[in-house]
Amino acid sequence: MSNEFRVSNLISKGTTEFLEQRSPILNTANPKFSGMFTQKEYATGGNVDIKIPGYPASSRGSVVNATAIEDLTVSYAITEDDIYNVPRALSVFEGMFDILNSRRALTDNDKAAIVDNYAYPAYLKLQLDIETTCALRLKNNAFYSPIDERSKLGGFNNFSNVSAISKVMTDLKFGPDRYLMMNTRDATNVANSLQNMFNEAINTKITKTARIDKGRLADLDVYMSTELKRHTAGELADTEGMTIVSVSADGMTVVIDGVPSTSSQLINAGDIFSVPSVYLVDGIGHDPIDTKLTFVAAADANGNNDGTVDIQLEFPLMASGEHANVASLPEVGADVFCYPDYYPNYAYVPSGLNVVSLPMMDVFGAINSERQGNVRIPVKTYLQGAVTNLSNIYRISMLVAVKAITPYLVMVPSLA
Repeated sequence: MSNEFRVSNLISKGTTEFLEQRSPILNTANPKFSGMFTQKEYATGGNVDIKIPGYPASSRGSVVNATAIEDLTVSYAITEDDIYNVPRALSVFEGMFDILNSRRALTDNDKAAIVDNYAYPAYLKLQLDIETTCALRLKNNAFYSPIDERSKLGGFNNFSNVSAISKVMTDLKFGPDRYLMMNTRDATNVANSLQNMFNEAINTKITKTARIDKGRLADLDVYMSTELKRHTAGELADTEGMTIVSVSADGMTVVIDGVPSTSSQLINAGDIFSVPSVYLVDGIGHDPIDTKLTFVAAADANGNNDGTVDIQLEFPLMASGEHANVASLPEVGADVFCYPDYYPNYAYVPSGLNVVSLPMMDVFGAINSERQGNVRIPVKTYLQGAVTNLSNIYRISMLVAVKAITPYLVMVPSLA
């Protein structure tokens, strides 16, 4: 019977559909690692190691020398911080939920009102929180870039800016499925530059929507996110005279000098640095390409009080082996430049941004929404009342763990 339809199911279904259909970052993220986590593991903090494939050297001729496999893994953990919630309190006088106890059926108009009042606002807040996390993961992990010198940092406002991304991805030998996630300012500027060009399909879309969002440009599927916010650079922005002191043995820490002799914070997570003397290599043949090294600080950093500062990376710099990403490590004394404030854009293949979304468990004693089939982003709604104060509490929750993997990402900053 229609009046037996649980409101909690309706809210979960509505929120799930909104997230799957309307969230640009979630729509482009790779969900394939979800099967690696089991229910038992994530309940106590699941963790898996994802293997990054390496590309060995090849040879020709009748005599060969075998080489050992060089495994490189990144850890993908799920924690309590990956649970996103919208909790709400309702009194018994807010009758939308009391419709379950009414004598009439739950009509389509009733269902639409419930979705509009409860599911859609919850979707908007959950989408905001998750996209903010995705944007942070991208910012701290992506450091390959066509903007490989500070002097190249400028506007992102025409087709050539987009095609430059495609060139770098091709040089790095990225796969064919490519996404470009743009901030709203740069996406609008590129759309404006393409208006009145001799391409009817693109012109029609721009005229109707003022953007290219969800279109294909320069071999990239273009999307737009409101959560790619302006980055405020740390104290070292535009500082002259900085040089390399060392790169750690694991390639995860770069020490530079020529900075203020202080123990206060000098670097903001997401700050971009360039080393013009070092070139990237492609991901398969490990041959140098004409793009220079940029790297990004993965965390805030304080000075060492001696004119140096340690910059932590999310992914190592490697000049040899199956996972080499630079032609050589930065030499001692090599010049380093820090970028000023910027607006971020990111391009990636599916493995670059990964989302694991697992179903939440039932809570004993509450009304629990049923799972909505085999969906990519399951949302759970719990409903429970307290007779002592005539109140009902409902909680909309989802578990989403986000992981960005550096070898499959390209960043494109534009001048703020």
